[in-house]
Amino acid sequence: MGAHARRRGAVLVFLAAALAAIVPAAAGERMTADELERALAGITLDGVYANGTFFSESYNADGTIRYHDPDGADSGEWSVQDGRFCTFYESAQGACFFVERDGANCFSFYEGDGEGEHAKPKADWTSRGWNRDLPPTCPKAPEVQL
Repeated sequence: MGAHARRRGAVLVFLAAALAAIVPAAAGERMTADELERALAGITLDGVYANGTFFSESYNADGTIRYHDPDGADSGEWSVQDGRFCTFYESAQGACFFVERDGANCFSFYEGDGEGEHAKPKADWTSRGWNRDLPPTCPKAPEVQL
């Protein structure tokens, strides 16, 4: 094998590794802390809880949050802690969730079993949401405007 072929092979290996590092989580894969921050900061998520209740939540880039559902509205803060997406509100309880991407524009949120870094996601999703500015890719995503 000539020097040119070896260099070309090395470049291809480097490019493949670089692409693997920047490709976001595929459908059904847990999102990393960096992916969560990039995907959710500055967007409004429309969504539905597993019980069928709709909600809307705006994740401002400064870490503040604004929440709406049929029962009212609330404000608070969002963050990413230990690889989980956390929302805490002024007048309601908050929590941290594991998040999986379900297509290009669907985020499935899972409560955790256990504490801290030993927590594992529960089997069933708690809520699903999508960036309201893009077509949803959630399975059977309801069409609703909040």
